[in-house]
Amino acid sequence: MQFIYYKDCPNAEITLEGKDFHYIFGVRRESKQIGKTFKFANLKDNRIYFYALKEINKKMATFKIIDLEGIIQDYTNLLDSKISNLDSTNPNDLNAIILKAQKIALNPPKTHIIQAIIDNNDFDKILPFLNELYVDKITLFYADFSQRNQKINLERLTNILINSSMQCGRLDLMKIEVFNNLDSVLEAYKNCFALDFGCEIIDNLKDKNSFIIGAEGGFSKRERELLKECSFSINHPLILKSQTASIFIASQKI
Repeated sequence: MQFIYYKDCPNAEITLEGKDFHYIFGVRRESKQIGKTFKFANLKDNRIYFYALKEINKKMATFKIIDLEGIIQDYTNLLDSKISNLDSTNPNDLNAIILKAQKIALNPPKTHIIQAIIDNNDFDKILPFLNELYVDKITLFYADFSQRNQKINLERLTNILINSSMQCGRLDLMKIEVFNNLDSVLEAYKNCFALDFGCEIIDNLKDKNSFIIGAEGGFSKRERELLKECSFSINHPLILKSQTASIFIASQKI
């Protein structure tokens, strides 16, 4: 675990209780030593905040922030400096953490996956991978071949992203939105490309950011007509599942 998510960082003091307390000290079995340093993030400002354990009992723990002003000043100064001037490989070192944040600030995620809605269980499994591959936004839409009984629970998806980010160290929360059909997607996003096997092969995807992925079974005849000017294929002899295609596209962009 790279940090603990807490939405109200950088409050001077924060308290963990309930399921959050159980996860840190019951599941993760972190040390309960008073004064131990913990890393927290709010997934909004690309920052890590350091807190010291102040008090703990059987149901809750209180943490006090460490040198808030100094950390913010160090962060600001290092963000204004050159990456080449920083060289720290210690994952617990403040400079190393700030260096990571600086690299993120200079190279923010750009990949936008426009994913036709598939089985919820299948999508839940690939969402952490897409988060680790630094996808900026996922737009879910009901394609003609999507199962209409699949309802999107944004709160559940957000929790998956939070848990994934705590594990991989991502400091921003991926954006997720839902559209009713492909038509509304194309109205909102003019410059996107649809992966459809059998079309013209494109090898280099680096200069493209928004990609439409169909449901299981691909695109309907009606959807193919809508996408005929922006469809492409990849140089691969096999047909990919919808979820595999999304992971492939995301991996080409890092």
